[in-house]
Amino acid sequence: MLAVSACTSAEGGSPVPSGDAGRTGAPTTSRTTTSSSPVDSLKPCELLTSSAASTLGITGAGKAKSGSTPTCEWRVDKGSIADSYLVGIAVHDDVGLDDAVSSGAVERIEVGSRKAARFLGPSKVSCFIALELGAKSRVDVVATGGDGQKLCAPALDAAKLVEPELP
Repeated sequence: MLAVSACTSAEGGSPVPSGDAGRTGAPTTSRTTTSSSPVDSLKPCELLTSSAASTLGITGAGKAKSGSTPTCEWRVDKGSIADSYLVGIAVHDDVGLDDAVSSGAVERIEVGSRKAARFLGPSKVSCFIALELGAKSRVDVVATGGDGQKLCAPALDAAKLVEPELP
């Protein structure tokens, strides 16, 4: 899960996107796979190397989050709560790029040589870069803070560092 402590006057409520944000359908309660897939071996906290994290301004270790979707998050401290944000990585073995749920348009892009999608999360406080692994698998790199639109640049920067680590 990704949680944010920053508040904004633009959006009411408490922004708390989960590792299941940006997905369609009901969340699953357990992970079941009948065959080996490239997703099985991926560990979200290992997809952002320490040197890559440093490039993004991350100083601490990633924190694994429990739930139906393997997720890891890091805090980027910009000196104030309003400017700081979280970077998260979620590995999905049951949804592809076509399954993205957005508060606006889903823009198809490429990251490295990989098909990807860029979109704002349903609460508009997160920008997702979904990296395709297969028709029904992807890795989401998300930046979460006060203004999701402003966070698309750091989300894309993080996705460019994660992409070479993927199978």
